[in-house]
Amino acid sequence: MTGPSRRPIRLALGKGRNLAVALDGFRRAGLELAELDGPRRRLILPAPEDGLEVLLLKDADVPLYVTYGTADLGVVGSDLLSESDGDLLVPARFRAGRSRMSLIGRKGSLPRPGSQVRLATKYPRTARRIVAPRPWGAEILELSGSVELAPLLDLAELALDIVQTGRTLRENGLSELEVVEEVAPCLVANRASFLRHRRWINDLVRRLEEMEVVA
Repeated sequence: MTGPSRRPIRLALGKGRNLAVALDGFRRAGLELAELDGPRRRLILPAPEDGLEVLLLKDADVPLYVTYGTADLGVVGSDLLSESDGDLLVPARFRAGRSRMSLIGRKGSLPRPGSQVRLATKYPRTARRIVAPRPWGAEILELSGSVELAPLLDLAELALDIVQTGRTLRENGLSELEVVEEVAPCLVANRASFLRHRRWINDLVRRLEEMEVVA
């Protein structure tokens, strides 16, 4: 089923941790997405059997493509959504692939009231929001990777990052000091695209709900 626009509905998928969750969920809801079974060297994959074109992007770029309407829909983690400036609709959150955003450090290293620490993270906007109401302050250090190294090497007292099993932390002598919020893969929609393709999107969400893929 296609919308009224001249091009197929465009679905933006990140190539990272949420891709397998998105593909499994959409296929359970009846989408074939057959072209994604190949080597995925192409960045724009036609899915005419589903009335779609699929864009394969870096995870962090998905909100921007959907915000500007280059893609109509996308799947992105709520962690990256919180860092985005886009005004996107979130019709559903996937049940699978959930993790947690946590404060990480050496055991017992949560700051005392009135203290000032350094906090390393890939998520500076989220970090500022989390720190703002607390009785301690933090200088936010933005890193692009290996956030856990910061408290290990005394670059920062704390790190804010995604935790799934916690195994990496334990193997490196770190602790999950506090779970801040749950992180979930989200189905997001451009507002204008949602109006154009309302019937198609609502039908997709209904099928995802029937298959208990989203909550």
